Amino acid sequence: MSDFVYTAADKDGAITQGKMDAPDKDTAAKLIIDQGLTPLKIKDSQSVSISNLGDLNSINIGKVPIKDRVIFFRQLSVLITSGIPITEALDITYNQVTNKGLKKILSSVEKSVESGKNLSDSFEPYTKLFTNMQIQLLRTAEASGSLDYILNRMADDIENQSNLISKLRGAMIYPILVIIVSIVVIGLVVTQMVPPMKNLYESFNATLPWPTLFIIDVSNFVTNYWIIGLIIVIILAIGFYFYTRSNSGKKTIDRLVLKIPVFGGLIQKIQIINFGKTFVLLTKAGVPLVQGLNLISNSLSNTLFRNTVKELADEVEKGRSLSDVMSKYDIFPPLIWRMIGIGEQTGNMEEVVSKVLDYYEDEVQNLIDNLSKILEPVITIFLGVIVGFIGVSVYLPIYTLGSVIK
Repeated sequence: MSDFVYTAADKDGAITQGKMDAPDKDTAAKLIIDQGLTPLKIKDSQSVSISNLGDLNSINIGKVPIKDRVIFFRQLSVLITSGIPITEALDITYNQVTNKGLKKILSSVEKSVESGKNLSDSFEPYTKLFTNMQIQLLRTAEASGSLDYILNRMADDIENQSNLISKLRGAMIYPILVIIVSIVVIGLVVTQMVPPMKNLYESFNATLPWPTLFIIDVSNFVTNYWIIGLIIVIILAIGFYFYTRSNSGKKTIDRLVLKIPVFGGLIQKIQIINFGKTFVLLTKAGVPLVQGLNLISNSLSNTLFRNTVKELADEVEKGRSLSDVMSKYDIFPPLIWRMIGIGEQTGNMEEVVSKVLDYYEDEVQNLIDNLSKILEPVITIFLGVIVGFIGVSVYLPIYTLGSVIK
């Protein structure tokens, strides 16, 4: 037999603490439940509580990597599914994680839950770990008893988004390397090859064609005024940075991005997938439709999609059906809003939307897998035109030198 210290809540939510003898923690939990209490924390009286690590409100949490967040969500989901009390589950995950920032969060959260707060309220201050939408999901899941399911789905969504970003970055490595190498080569040609060519042509007093004059002017500017050019580039970069941070600038950029060939369609599909996955998750958790749409809008990265979803929420609040309102916006393909309409009619929204998302996810995966193949001919043609122009500019005057020499 061992002595256990426990914290529990009665049916009115009042917190009580006490000690009891039991052979193990599971038996102690059953004995507490038999008393009409809900166990919040059970610990051996000899163990050191992680809540004694000092005042955690002043600790700088730092960033929690995606991998650690996914592992934490999954572990907590499994433990709750197994019937382990929340504080006990937090204690176990605390001992499993290695990220210092996450350990500090869990320590503070466990202390908060022990004091009688809900898990969602305890996590709310830590935006490094949970977004506002995820906090609302947790709050609704606690009320509906689906906390384990929601945590597991949140882990799935975060992991899928991380994998998608990784694949997109991997697909862009080759095109970016080709562009960088090409810029370096073109720079060497303009700064090293064109100046001797210019001196040669000037010695013959030849009348040069406009492509050659253009390349010579570019070479003169790069070699003689590169500092001014660098300052201009830096000023433009800073101006662009602040412009994209402004409301009007971000709206303009986000609209233009959706019109870029290949990438615009890819970004549109990714935004639709994020919208749909969050929509299904909120519906499953029992979040009201209007509230859910407002939460979704805050989670979307593209301003056009974010504002549109807010408008959807306003229209639905007035009594219009979601599919009807979505059909008025071009950013939503007919497939998505028609399937949502079927879901509204059949009452099987989650399954119908999930099938549409499977289709879009397959499209996005195929597009990313073939992105390098799609971009390769475009980059080749673009660079070919530039290199060809430089070649023509350099060698075109040679055909006129014969008449000059004679």
